[in-house]
Amino acid sequence: MSPSILLPVTNTPSPLHTTLDMAQIYSNELTAAAQVGDLATLRNLISHGAEVSERGDDDITPLMAAAMAGKGEAVTLLLDNGADAKGEAWLREKFRSTSDNVKDPASKPDRALWERLISGNLGPAEGRNASDVYWEHIGLCLIGDRPLDIERNYSKNLKQCRTGTFNQFFEGHEGLRQSAQLLHSKLPTTQYDIVETVVKQTNKISGWVTERWGYYDPENEVQVTDGIDTFLIENGKITVKWANYNVEDKVDPRSVYEEKVGTSGLAGVN
Repeated sequence: MSPSILLPVTNTPSPLHTTLDMAQIYSNELTAAAQVGDLATLRNLISHGAEVSERGDDDITPLMAAAMAGKGEAVTLLLDNGADAKGEAWLREKFRSTSDNVKDPASKPDRALWERLISGNLGPAEGRNASDVYWEHIGLCLIGDRPLDIERNYSKNLKQCRTGTFNQFFEGHEGLRQSAQLLHSKLPTTQYDIVETVVKQTNKISGWVTERWGYYDPENEVQVTDGIDTFLIENGKITVKWANYNVEDKVDPRSVYEEKVGTSGLAGVN
């Protein structure tokens, strides 16, 4: 058995990093051990009741960490001990809460799309409408499969503009990767809150999508309360993306942050 959504795995040599090193990065000790392929520690933690599919504060499961690091033996060990290959329970809750937070009924995601994402059976990329393209983008970001998201949902001729903290323009898939690295340099976790999404179809395969979002990360003392992203989707691909946000190097109390962004605490992605 192998995780259909996760990156391919190989038995690459262990890096110089130790489980202790990774514990400084990952909040979940099992995830830290999985990332470096520390089988002895994995077996010990599992034998003492560690939850093999638990996500830490960074939203990474042990299985995801092992797969992304190419630790095939760790992946096999986790799967043999009941790890959820796709984190289905977590994904279903994320998908449900994401849908609940969209107030416009016409902009809500198609439940069948969520099921296809969870099963890994997405079907052809051609012929999708703007809503399906956008929500598949959100779903694949939640799953953690950024390469597939870029391949299926973004035009190779993408034009992307970031304003606010970053005033930069990017083009194409490589520009998308560069902008993601830039974003991660300021907002290093997945603690986003999608506040609202509005989808406006212009025809069967094109349309506009606008989302409002916030970001709250007290550990790193950064927040965003004014995030707005707009997507132009043409012929089943995102061709233009504009993202505006200002990173604040401080955090308000959670209740104040929620009042500013108007969220009930729905975790999302950007």
